[in-house]
Amino acid sequence: MLDVVAVGDICVDFVTPPLEGFSLGDRQLWVPSLPMVPGGNAANFALGAAALGMRAGLAACLGDDAISTFLRNRIRSDHVTSFLGTRKGLAAGRTVALAHADGSRQMVTFNGANLALRPSDIPAKALDAKHVHRAGYWWTPKLQGRPTRVLLGKARARGGETSLDVSTDPEGWPDRRRALVLAVLPEVSIFFGNEDEIGGVLGTRDLRTATKDALAIGVDVLAVHRGARGCYVAARGETHRVPAFHVVPRNPTGAGDAFNAGFVYARLRGWDLRHCARFANAVGAAHVERPERPYPSRQTVIRRFPGAQS
Repeated sequence: MLDVVAVGDICVDFVTPPLEGFSLGDRQLWVPSLPMVPGGNAANFALGAAALGMRAGLAACLGDDAISTFLRNRIRSDHVTSFLGTRKGLAAGRTVALAHADGSRQMVTFNGANLALRPSDIPAKALDAKHVHRAGYWWTPKLQGRPTRVLLGKARARGGETSLDVSTDPEGWPDRRRALVLAVLPEVSIFFGNEDEIGGVLGTRDLRTATKDALAIGVDVLAVHRGARGCYVAARGETHRVPAFHVVPRNPTGAGDAFNAGFVYARLRGWDLRHCARFANAVGAAHVERPERPYPSRQTVIRRFPGAQS
């Protein structure tokens, strides 16, 4: 049995180094490097989980272009079990991420083959994991709403936990889109997101109200990414605001996915909620400060942040 399987998107990211004083407009800027690295919320989670030492899998969709081949090879070389479908004639997704020195970013995305991922691409054995994580929600429209609820329900029926990270809705959270997420939450063990995302889905920026509403729907744990302020985590009968490990942000893209992988790692080891949050903060911090090594090992996290498990 795998520890975790991520279901959702995969792409390549072209990530700039932190940009100083750069604003959008009719201009050009030279950068010393523009690496092509694996990306996508689900792929980042799976690769991050594998780096931490978990037996990880990824269910996603690629095309038959050269970038798809690059991604397949990377998934294999990083010891992630592949449940990758192929669509002939389609290209892999790709994102250009402008990272800024203040930790903010802008992203331009071509979704490519992610748009073609469908429920029949997810084999039953992918749902036998101890934990199934659904990510890249908006970039995989054929799985939105009921298909995701069915997939996560099957995973829970097999005895596993589930989680969901929807990311920010590019259409701005209209009611019909919120409904596509709310319909899934009864089958979600852990609901991840930043404050804008949690507020967009639940209709409130007040975290106490959001917690009450999420737990009433059926969520077991609400875990809110708060960037430099750390995180907020809540379950029935307990809430924690856990401070961040402060680092110089060099690679904000994928930090939330790294946090999620760290949280699930700790959760599967039976740690209490506050310790899960603290370790997840440390994994996110290690990701943010090391663009050359975006998926930290457990040993790296503990060496860099000795208090990560305390």
